[in-house]
Amino acid sequence: TSGPPGHWLIDTKALAKIQPSVVFVQSTCDICDPSSDDVLHALLTCKLDKSNAVLVSPTTLEGLFESILNVATALDVLESGRSLVKHLRERLDRVEKELAKVEDSRLRVLSLEGLAPLCVGGNWLPDLKYAAGCKDALGDIGGCSSRILSWDEILNSDPDVLLISPCSASPTRTLNELHLLASAPEFWKLGCVQRGEVYVIDHGLFARPGPRLVEGVELLATVLRGISAPSPDTAESWKDNVFKYQCQTNENESASHCTTELSARFVPFFSGGKLPQQGSHIVPKESISDGAQLTNGICKSRGLRRCKVTRCTISGYQLPPSRSAHCLVPIKRNGNKTSILLFGGEDSNGKRLGDTWELHPPSNGWSAATSEVDGVGLSIPLIGSTSTWEHLSCGKVADESVPTLRSNHAIAVCGDYIVVFGGWGVDNVTPLSNCEMLHLESLCWTHCSTRGTVEPSPRGNPSLVYCKREHHVILFGGWNGVHGLNDLWILDMKEWRWTEQTKCDESDIWPSPRTDHTSVLWEKNSTIDCMLVFGGNVKEKGPCSELWALEYVLQRGTTRKFSKIESRLQWYQMEVGSPSPSARTSHTAAIIGKGDSFKMVIVGGTDSSQGVGRGSMLSDAWVLSYNERSLPFWIKLNWSGSGVERCRHSMSIIDSTVILWGGYNDEETVNEKASVWQGEVANNNDDSLEENIPNETEAYKDQSYLKERWEAEIPVRLEDLPEDTLAKAERSKLPGALFKALHRHAVANNRDTYIDPASGYSVFSQVYLKRRPCCGNACRHCPHGYINVPGKNITCDLEDSDLEW
Repeated sequence: TSGPPGHWLIDTKALAKIQPSVVFVQSTCDICDPSSDDVLHALLTCKLDKSNAVLVSPTTLEGLFESILNVATALDVLESGRSLVKHLRERLDRVEKELAKVEDSRLRVLSLEGLAPLCVGGNWLPDLKYAAGCKDALGDIGGCSSRILSWDEILNSDPDVLLISPCSASPTRTLNELHLLASAPEFWKLGCVQRGEVYVIDHGLFARPGPRLVEGVELLATVLRGISAPSPDTAESWKDNVFKYQCQTNENESASHCTTELSARFVPFFSGGKLPQQGSHIVPKESISDGAQLTNGICKSRGLRRCKVTRCTISGYQLPPSRSAHCLVPIKRNGNKTSILLFGGEDSNGKRLGDTWELHPPSNGWSAATSEVDGVGLSIPLIGSTSTWEHLSCGKVADESVPTLRSNHAIAVCGDYIVVFGGWGVDNVTPLSNCEMLHLESLCWTHCSTRGTVEPSPRGNPSLVYCKREHHVILFGGWNGVHGLNDLWILDMKEWRWTEQTKCDESDIWPSPRTDHTSVLWEKNSTIDCMLVFGGNVKEKGPCSELWALEYVLQRGTTRKFSKIESRLQWYQMEVGSPSPSARTSHTAAIIGKGDSFKMVIVGGTDSSQGVGRGSMLSDAWVLSYNERSLPFWIKLNWSGSGVERCRHSMSIIDSTVILWGGYNDEETVNEKASVWQGEVANNNDDSLEENIPNETEAYKDQSYLKERWEAEIPVRLEDLPEDTLAKAERSKLPGALFKALHRHAVANNRDTYIDPASGYSVFSQVYLKRRPCCGNACRHCPHGYINVPGKNITCDLEDSDLEW
């Protein structure tokens, strides 16, 4: 157990048993492998000092070839060593000849081997870059040491390309750690980030000196300089090793948006062995059977556009107030045209709503909707090109107090009815059950009176779907004000009875409690319906990207006891190919199609693990598709901008048209009274879409790059305090002196948040809290006197002078 100071403890008993005649030692990195001192000490301990110890410790690419010959000499296979070196040099010669055809000057490349702290790779890495037709952005040369960097050094180097390849890390692990970069505002200032020239690469091709370093040169030259890969098989082997950052859009789209979900914007650079054109990536045609164009892993699904909406022609009808936490569902009323029903939510002042609206389609169909230009509606919309809002004056049964004012509720269209369940009441702290129905023809609201003695408990933020083939409503999850829920309830609308479904066997898997998730109903085949549950806030985990499926085996026309239905239910977590959406809550989801041709679309949401305020907002859209010959797979839509950068919004899909409206963008409730957002997602059943499938040449068309901007602020920390302020707070014996000092500093500098020194959590300052009404959550620095917190109302107004409180 004794030995020299080092990171490694050598098993001397095993070493003595082996009795090696040749021992290879290294001194390049005592983290990756035992250092030469550790090994030589172990040899002396075992009395193996006569063993031939050969130092294999190259620090340059040329040194690699010398080490190969040294190893071959020690093993008495020198000719084999020379043959290997010759073969490796020939591969490098091929790369050099291919690069001679590239006229551009050498790219300046920065490679990060550590993210916390920032660390740049040394040794042979500068040589690899040079052999690949690039050069080190910091001016390092082969044989230099790895070192820790500051953001100032990185910004000053202004690299053309950023490689992110942390030591010993796979791309999956690296993608999960990219928040360490996203949280730094300096990262978003880099020109290579704004141009999309950022790559996550498996560290294995750059680590441990050996023949694979030459493969690393070939990969870099292929990815960064656009030369051909050695072979299709080699490109196939690289498909899981390289991911490229995407910040592209069509040249006609707005280039103003904020992206903070960094890992979700990386897509595989190679796919299916096909070789990309320089800097581009093509998804195979077999993955785009829906007719939507895919370039660089992003689905060109005819964009997202803001469309003109007008008031209903009936005199006096207004537009619906702006809101969030509402519901939109497609309905059919008065003929065959499908319209959209809006119910409930909360307005910009936090007031719960119970109004009902109908969005009528343009007379020429949803796809004919007039787009707005630069956010300004057309002064004279084309006839038949505008949808219209109509306020529905609904009645109610007898003297019932319906509908209940609520937000964050769940809704489902069940034939001629809509069913509403759950949500939060007018005080923002009371969870609801209050199952209510609206008859779509008579526009009459009523309580949902059910038989039996059991029913779901009150909750906010649950999900609700309708299985029309069994005439059942399925309720899952939510939040009861204390903890998340994962109970599963089915309402049989034939018997009007709620029944809770439980595990048939303790070994059955079941989703963890969650809230703020989404659910859609997929008619999988003639005998199975499937509820797909995505994302949400999961107990003890926070935001997640889990995709669960509840398979529901149909038994139409059979006589059965309802309580036995659980034997026909099965939960499982769906395995999905990568890339996939990042973790999120408060997003929206909808489904189109059935069977193998279904599409589930998710848009926006928030992820508190990425930061607070604007830093938590997500601005992406994804489609889940299915191919019976492969795993279900996600495709990222090319939607960007304010239309998707929101949470607590709602969405419906009619035919192939996606309609988005409302929500919250972290600054305020979205105010788009006179417009809705529309996008197109092709339906596999539409044969007319086949002409839109692109060939590879079309996929190579130039893209205009977006300039990302960082809009999430970094919380104030102890190290931000002036030295005298920090010293005074540390000397103080008053309770909370440190966090009070942080809060005063945050307010004085107009900052929204600070890091609590005791817990490490981010805390809102009064700067942030004054911009919105009291949320009722008893925030530490509530400037509203806890007016909405039961039992803690302080009637006096709090001014800035009360910041000690």
